[in-house]
Amino acid sequence: MTQVDLNRKPLWRRGLARTMTIAATCAIVGVAAGVVVFGRGVLADRAAAVGKPEAAPIVTVAVAPLRFEDGYETDRRFPGQVQAGQRTVMAFEAAGEVAEIMVDEGDRVEAGAPVARLDTRLLEAERDRLIASRAAMEAQAELARRTTDRREALRDRGHASSQALDDITLQLAEATARIAEIDAAIAAIDVRIDKAVLTAPFDAYVAERMIDTGAMASPGAPVASLVEAEARRFRVGLSPEVAADLSADRIYEARFAGRLYPVALSAVLPELDPATRTRVAMFDFFPGDAPALRATGELTLPTTRSATGAWAPVSALRDGPQGLWLLTTVRQTEDGDIAAVEAVEVVHAETERVFVRGTFRDGDLVIVDGAHRIAPGQMVVPVPIGADEPLLSLAVAEAE
Repeated sequence: MTQVDLNRKPLWRRGLARTMTIAATCAIVGVAAGVVVFGRGVLADRAAAVGKPEAAPIVTVAVAPLRFEDGYETDRRFPGQVQAGQRTVMAFEAAGEVAEIMVDEGDRVEAGAPVARLDTRLLEAERDRLIASRAAMEAQAELARRTTDRREALRDRGHASSQALDDITLQLAEATARIAEIDAAIAAIDVRIDKAVLTAPFDAYVAERMIDTGAMASPGAPVASLVEAEARRFRVGLSPEVAADLSADRIYEARFAGRLYPVALSAVLPELDPATRTRVAMFDFFPGDAPALRATGELTLPTTRSATGAWAPVSALRDGPQGLWLLTTVRQTEDGDIAAVEAVEVVHAETERVFVRGTFRDGDLVIVDGAHRIAPGQMVVPVPIGADEPLLSLAVAEAE
């Protein structure tokens, strides 16, 4: 059938077809609407059958007050090194063969104890020769003395001339002078013999031994290095303004390998170190309580800094936007206590607490621990921690 044939259909048949199409469409739309209405009713009935959710339980939180302070005290630390009160390198003044070394490295020696000795046989032989020469001169002096006595008696009787008496008198004076010269030489030999033995100038430990028995020692060649046994000093470089505030009446603390040692100020050197531009301060350890020599430690100096803020436990901090930190505090309302969030800036941090400033007020209660479990606006029951309890010992616990 062609398009022309269709156009030739009667008008009533075309109207009937259009009416049937519209009726079918309306029927489909009505069925769909009924299904929607029925579904909504079923869902509403199911929702009505489910009970209302229970309110979130009120939690108990440990809190501590934030108290404003005008500043905080912090420790400044300055590195330093332990030095011996005295250190010396011992050496012989004269050359010679080392006859004996009495000490070894690490030995403790008392003041005056021998450390090393040179071979002194030649010196002792020279001393014996001088003693013999002195005996001979003493004999000559005695002969001159007796001759003088006899010449004086003969001169008094007129049997001797004055010239002869003067000759024998001068011989006696010469012999006496030679005896004094020999005595001086013997004394010099004794000094050389004494110096052939090195003795410890103070109570010390042998830090190093540089020569052995049988070696030839040159004048001034190092034999042994000694460090004072008891007296030890802590040498620290400080800025000039810090050094000016030191006091000899205070007891300071030095930290070595986690242990604190009390020290007292001994002296502050008047000159600046040309390399570090610092002033060197010397501190004395107390007897019987000092670290090892050349140990490196830190001098701890308390310093007060001006700033308005409050101390808070580290466990109360949470990360915030743009480098800030957050504290969860407790705010009082008509309905009860609720959690609130305050933005803070950390001014100073220590191991278990931080000094902060921010949007909180003086006296606000901060949740000590477990703030990540609390949502802003949530009802809480604050429980102040005891004055003698550590800030980190209490955790958030839900109330039964």
